[in-house]
Formats: sequence, structure tokens, C-alpha cells
Amino acid sequence: MAQELINIGVTADDGTGDTIRGAGIKINNNFTELYARSSVSSDINFTGNKISSTASNADIELKPAGTGSIVFPGITFDDNTIKSNRTNDDLKIVPSGSGLLIVDGIGFTGTSISATDSTTVNVNENLSVDGTINASTPTFTSAVTANSTLGVTGAATLSTLTVSGASSFVGTTTIDNLTFNDNIIATSSNADLNLTPGGTGVVNVSNLTIDSSINLTDNVIKVTRSNDHLVLSASGTGSVVMSKVDVNSGTVDNTTIGGTTPVASTFTTVNATTLNADGVVITDNTITTTSNADLELTGEGTGTVSFEGIKFPTSDGSANQVLQTNGSGQLVYFTSPILFDVSDITDGTDTITGNSVAQTFDTFSTLTYRGAKYLIQTSDATNNRYSLIELNVTHDASEGVGSAYISVFGGVDNGTGDGSTAYDSLEFTAIVNGGDVRVRAKVNNTTTQTLKFVRRTFKV
Repeated sequence: MAQELINIGVTADDGTGDTIRGAGIKINNNFTELYARSSVSSDINFTGNKISSTASNADIELKPAGTGSIVFPGITFDDNTIKSNRTNDDLKIVPSGSGLLIVDGIGFTGTSISATDSTTVNVNENLSVDGTINASTPTFTSAVTANSTLGVTGAATLSTLTVSGASSFVGTTTIDNLTFNDNIIATSSNADLNLTPGGTGVVNVSNLTIDSSINLTDNVIKVTRSNDHLVLSASGTGSVVMSKVDVNSGTVDNTTIGGTTPVASTFTTVNATTLNADGVVITDNTITTTSNADLELTGEGTGTVSFEGIKFPTSDGSANQVLQTNGSGQLVYFTSPILFDVSDITDGTDTITGNSVAQTFDTFSTLTYRGAKYLIQTSDATNNRYSLIELNVTHDASEGVGSAYISVFGGVDNGTGDGSTAYDSLEFTAIVNGGDVRVRAKVNNTTTQTLKFVRRTFKV
């Protein structure tokens, strides 16, 4: 039915318009037709600039017929698409004043999206953002891929994160049991924190401190806590293996290393097939030196060098002396005699000055020997006088007290020079002094005499 219009006449109350009853009939007819329409009889309300549905949880649908579209000037609504009809035009939905553009509880104002009821804003489908995402406390329950910068300033929960651009996390960020807040912390109870490179890659850390004590920088491992030890400990029967060691200070088994003066080293055990210690090579049971060097064995201080319990002297003896044991494992230097059971033979030399008092040229022990026989050669080079004489010496001393007795005989000389015999110019005596017999000679002229003798001693 077409709309019925009320004739209101030409001028007020000129009697040319519809009667009041006739106008009311037209009004009723118009409303009857209006309320018969589905758009009026539905649950859609129009209040001010607000279109709402009165039915609980009902959608508001604007639906064209057939292939038609919902068209506003410059804007087309087609299925789930809102688009601008003008080329390169922006699509703007702008509320009035400080009002919000609200779509089902989500408010849009300026550059902000908010929930009108102060709850969470959910994006339930894939979200592509080409620019920078800045989130204060976001929660992502599915995979997040950021091709640009992702900046998180508060607490964040990420299920999966792939970032190809630069990203910054300010505050506490948790990613699959990892917490980032200045430090990286494993949040699962007793969980390890594993850093694993891909393929042939490495975990590259320029400066690493472990347990606030061990620091690794470049090729240096050091302890950071004052006076802490650096302990390298192998597991089970394993060993700490180092291909090359340079120790500049400290101790090894309480032995000082790197000092100005080396000290004796004390090691519990040294196992080596071949040990090369600065020119000395030890292989199996063989000790050798290198470069024609002597092999020297030296005891420290009063210590001696011992082989199978036989100790060597700590200093050299006189010329032509040899070593003999004292019966207690100690070797001593002595003038080599012809060894007999009850007697010994030795020799010696001395110089007796002219016009001197008696000078001792030989001694022997009263406890070991009872007497001695001497064959003495005298030389007076000044007067060209030489002789060979014999002496017999004995004693009766006991505990250092007693007398010594001497006889001179069998002399022979060259009989030239000053007219006297050479042995007549010498006077021989013997005395007991302490535990020794001292055999002495005195020159009766001004020349010096040289004595060379062979002594055969007889044991007590």
C-alpha cells in the first residue's frame, strides 16, 4: 500500500483539509503498514546515533539481496569485507568528539584498542603486523612471528616466538620455562639451563663467570673470589690431562715452583715412559745425560749420595787417595796402603825447615797400631845431599798415657857437599800426644830438608 497523506488544507482552519477522523484513519493505515514490515517488527532499536539489538546475545546483520552489497557513500560492505570504493582512499570510522568506536565491547580511539569492560582483548585468528609491536604485559598462547621489531616492556608469556628483526624485552619475560630479567633463569624446578648450538656452530661467550667464582675470558681461566683455590677434578678413575703446563708460582706437592732458586721437588708418584729433566733422561732403569754432560748426584746440606745403603763422602779427598768402607756403610777417602790382616802400608811427604824445632811429619793411632817401620828418603837440594834411612817406632800408651820409642839405623847417603852425612843433619824423635803417636824431625843446619817416606804400621 502506498503512503496515505493527510490533507491539511491551504490555510489553517479554512475547511478545505481532511476531517480529524479522516486524518486519524490515514494515520492508522500508515502505522499498520509500517508495523507489518519485518524490519520494524524485529529486535532492532534505533536510539540517537546507536543501532542495537534487543534480543539477548543477538547479532546485528545488514544483508543485501542476491548479489547486492551494503553500500554507504564510498564504502562497500560485502560478506565479511569492509572496503572503500574510491581508489587509494583510507577507510575511516570516526566517532564524534571524545566518543569511542565500539564494536562488540572493543573500543577504538586514536591509536588505541581497548576493552570497554576492562577485560582482555582477544585476536582469535592470525594477526599480521608489518610495523612495530609494543606490548606492556602481553600473553601469546600460539606462535608469534615478528618480521620487524617486537618490544615488550612488561611481563610477557610467549608460547612460540620467531623474530627476524631487532627485538627488545624490558622487564621480566618468560618463554617456555625461561625467565629473562637482566639475567636468564630456568624457572622449572631443578631444570638445567642448556645452551646448544646448531650443527657445527659453537656457543660463543666473550666473558663468562660461573657461580660468582670462576671467570673465563679469552684463553684465561681465573678465580674471582679472594684466596679461593682453582680445583680441576676428574671423575672416577679419570685424570686431569694437560698437553703442556707452565707453572710460574705456587707449589706442587708442597714444592715451590717458579722461584728464583729452584728447590728440591717432592712428588708422591711420577709415572712416565721417559722422563727428560733438563739434560737428564730416565728411561726404564737407565739414567743418561745429554750433550756429553756429567751425571752429578748431590745430597742437600749434610745429606749424602747412597747406593744400596753405601754412602759416599760429601767432599773430595787428597790426591791419590782411594775410598774404603768403615764397616757401617760409609765410604771414606784414605791414602791407599797395601792391605794386610794385621798391618797397613802407606806413604807421605813433608818439608822440615832448617834450624827449627822438632816438626811432626806423620802420626798414627795408639788405639789401632802398636808400632810402625819407616823407610825415609831425605833431600837437601841446597847442598846436593841425599840419604835413605830407616826408623822403628813403638809405644806403650794406654788411653792416651804412655811413651813412644824410636831407633834410627841403616842410613846411606851420597857423602858429598858440606862433609857431613845427610841423615846426621836430621834428628828424629817420637812422642805420645792424646790418642796418637807423633813422629817428628828436626834439621840441625840452616838448609831445608824434604822427607818422602813409606810407613808400615802394625795393629795392636
